[in-house]
Amino acid sequence: MQKIHLTTVNKKTIIPVTLTVIQTFATWLIPSMYGHQVSTTIQHTFTNQVILILFVFMFNFLIFDRFTNKMPIPIFLGMTGISILVAAFSFSSIAPTIGLLLFTCLLSLLPFLFSAKNNWAGWLLFAISSMFILPETLFYVQCGFLSTNFLKILIIPLLSALFFFYPFFIKEISHSGIFSLILGILCVGLTVLGNLNTYTLIAGLLVLISWGYQQFAKQPKLLLTVNVILCLFFNVLILMK
Repeated sequence: MQKIHLTTVNKKTIIPVTLTVIQTFATWLIPSMYGHQVSTTIQHTFTNQVILILFVFMFNFLIFDRFTNKMPIPIFLGMTGISILVAAFSFSSIAPTIGLLLFTCLLSLLPFLFSAKNNWAGWLLFAISSMFILPETLFYVQCGFLSTNFLKILIIPLLSALFFFYPFFIKEISHSGIFSLILGILCVGLTVLGNLNTYTLIAGLLVLISWGYQQFAKQPKLLLTVNVILCLFFNVLILMK
C-alpha cells in the first residue's frame, strides 16, 4: 500500500482548515437550532444555502489562515476574490441585501493587509460577521424571514466571539488581561441572567477556563485551537434549555 506523505504546506493547512470547519459549524448551528423552533413555509432553495455556507467557510478560512499558515499575499488575494464572486452571486440569486451583508463581512480581511499588532477593526468586524451577520443571513435563507427574537439571541454569541477571539487580534495593550476579563464577565453575566440553568453555568465555566489559560499560554496556535473549540461548546450550551 502506498504511503501518503504530507508536505510542509499540507501540514500547515490542516490547522486553519480544521478551525474553519469548527467555526463554520458554530455559525451554522445557531440559526439552524433556532429555525427548528419556528414554523414557516417560506424557504430558499438548497443551492442558495450551499452558496452561503461556502462563503462562510471561505471567510473563516481566510481569517484563520492569517493566524496560522499565512499563505502568500497573491494567493490570499486570489481566494478573497473568489469570496467576492460568491458574495456577488448571492446578490443576484438570493437577495441584494444578503449580498451586501456578505460584502460587509469581507471588510474584516482588509486590516490583515497592513502590519499592526492590534487589529481593532478586524476584531470587531470578525466578531460581528461571524456571530451576528452570517447567522442572520443563514436564518434568512433557511426560514425566509427574520425575527426580532432571533436578533436578540445573537447578542450573547456576539459577545462570546468578542471574548474568545480577543487575544488573537489584540496583542499589545496595557491591562489586556483585565479588559479580557471584563468581556468574559459581561458575556457570562448576560448568559446567566437570560436563562439560569446547568447549561449556562457550564458555559460560564468555559469562559473562565479560557481566560485562565490565556494568562499563561505560550503557543498561540494551540490557544487559538482551544478557544475555537470552547467557543463552539459555549454556543451549544446557551442554546440548550
